[in-house]
Amino acid sequence: MAAAAKVFRARGFAAASLDEIAGNLGMSKGSLYNYVSSKEELLEAVVGPPAEELLSTLRGLAAMDLPASEKVRRVTRIHVSVLERTYDFAAVYLHEVAGRGLGEEWAAKDHAYVSLIEEVIASGVAEGLFAPDTDVLVSAMALIGALNWLTRWWHVEGAISASTIAERISDVFLAGLLVRSAAKEPPAPAG
Repeated sequence: MAAAAKVFRARGFAAASLDEIAGNLGMSKGSLYNYVSSKEELLEAVVGPPAEELLSTLRGLAAMDLPASEKVRRVTRIHVSVLERTYDFAAVYLHEVAGRGLGEEWAAKDHAYVSLIEEVIASGVAEGLFAPDTDVLVSAMALIGALNWLTRWWHVEGAISASTIAERISDVFLAGLLVRSAAKEPPAPAG
């Protein structure tokens, strides 16, 4: 699976070939067919587990009795943790599957993930923790976008650790959602 993930990530699903994947494993394409019947089946095997892990972990988190701000922090940590452990696999999902209309099952997973994050943000609005005029969908999509974009610029082996990047993204995101006291009017001009 790791070899397939690396090829899919480097070349894209459409351009990747089973010949290339088999070659990276030191076997023939025919031998690879002993394990998978198609490139599509291999894609499912590569991207399915990280997607399922992320979704099931988030479902558990959404059910916890925690303040919404803590849930946002944990969502961020969970997402980054999955990226850290399954970087190539998750990157393939994000670049080759998510939002691409590859089937009802994938669309349902994407929708469920967005809905769970919307619920977390909506609960923060209901708690009075997040600003009452928060656009829940836009906020959910902004957080997901920031996390998913990590596969474009952040590297697991890079200078910024997964835990540090998760905290920094949480800080930036929460700073935009938290309720603020009303801004003071500037003083009237003298005279």
